[in-house]
Amino acid sequence: MKGNSPTGTWLYRALLLSLIAMFFGGETCLPTNARAVNLNVITSQTALFFKLSFVSLGARNLSPSDIRYANGLIVRDLEETGYFEMVPLASGVQNSLSNMFLTGDSVRQLANSGLEGVVGAQLIKDDLGTHLVGIVRDPVNGTVLLSRKYTTTGNIRVIVHRFVDDIVFQFTGFKGVADARIAFIGKNHRRGYDLYVMDFDGEGLHRLTWDRVLAYTPAWSLSRHLIVYTSYLHSEPQILSYDLSTGRRGPLARFPGLNITPDFSRNSGMLAMALSKSQTSQNTEIYSYGMKFHKFERLTYSHSNNLSPAWSPDGSQIVFVSDRDGHPQIFVMDSDGSNEHRISFTGFYNVSPSWSPRGDAIAYVCMNERHRPKICLTTPTGDRSLQLTHGSGQDDSPDWSPDGRTIIFTHQVKGHSYIEKMFLDGTHIHRLGSFTHSVITPVWAVR
Repeated sequence: MKGNSPTGTWLYRALLLSLIAMFFGGETCLPTNARAVNLNVITSQTALFFKLSFVSLGARNLSPSDIRYANGLIVRDLEETGYFEMVPLASGVQNSLSNMFLTGDSVRQLANSGLEGVVGAQLIKDDLGTHLVGIVRDPVNGTVLLSRKYTTTGNIRVIVHRFVDDIVFQFTGFKGVADARIAFIGKNHRRGYDLYVMDFDGEGLHRLTWDRVLAYTPAWSLSRHLIVYTSYLHSEPQILSYDLSTGRRGPLARFPGLNITPDFSRNSGMLAMALSKSQTSQNTEIYSYGMKFHKFERLTYSHSNNLSPAWSPDGSQIVFVSDRDGHPQIFVMDSDGSNEHRISFTGFYNVSPSWSPRGDAIAYVCMNERHRPKICLTTPTGDRSLQLTHGSGQDDSPDWSPDGRTIIFTHQVKGHSYIEKMFLDGTHIHRLGSFTHSVITPVWAVR
């Protein structure tokens, strides 16, 4: 598809590379053996693990397969958060705790085990729905750390995710992300791409569109009722909005030329995007768009290619890509377009920036010494940088989980791209979901 670019410009070629073959990057940020966390760059602890064990407390009126699924999901969800190390218990201890319904006396037998919590769950189904009675006890003194009942009339995954999020908050003080979702563009079996969503752990896959056309860069609003994305539904790139509550779609930006790379501010009151406004050269500038008054405001005036804007968490700044200095690099400006300044200086190509929810780091795509795109981090001032991903394959499109603890991105091997997830220090990389075809530009729901 690269050879079929209708404009012949760097921008269009770069977009197709990003979507189909992998976006360009820059040279190596650090030597390939630099895998340790630089705490001057990353201020959040990444080695924070609490040791927990899980005990099934029985079930009523559920099938054995549903019971196994729910109990297994609790353990997987806790592991997927990145905060917990799940320690299996001996069968005798497991049965003892289950039979005594995880009382304080029974839990205290684990006082010297090194565990910091014991999680128990009872599952019940009745005329009112499916219930999960969850409890967490401190094994040192047997006290209750969390005790709550959850009910759903739908999928049991819903109450499992809520329980896990409450456990995360109990131990860390941070809001969990187990009920968060991820949107992405997936390639279809025969042709074209469409918009999909899935749960934070890669399950619950749901297809939203059936257009089978080129599409990319979804952005999810704070309320999670609206996704905007770029689509070639009518042959030219336009930005569409998709209402998740109604399934309705409508054009948000369809000016002549390019309408691409939208991004919501954290409060969802503003969008930033790249528009060419029918310029002969097809160069794009960054615009902001107020969701309340439906007003576009131009922010950049460099007459070069400016795209991929991403808001800082407080909405005061925007990070973006520009080739104004000859090659695509990362720039930051105030939200009104003032105080533009470059923050990437290593390598010829640095693109696809994503600002961390805590505001202390920016993930982006760089290029290693073998000219393969990789995921890097930098500070908002650009004074330090760190390469996170290594090895074979190409990495693209980083995006932060709402708690700022993990990063999702696409990893391409032999022409097939998957969603992968890692801690923000580059460790614990693993594939997310089971989508069978290539995936591009995944994005978390921002809460």
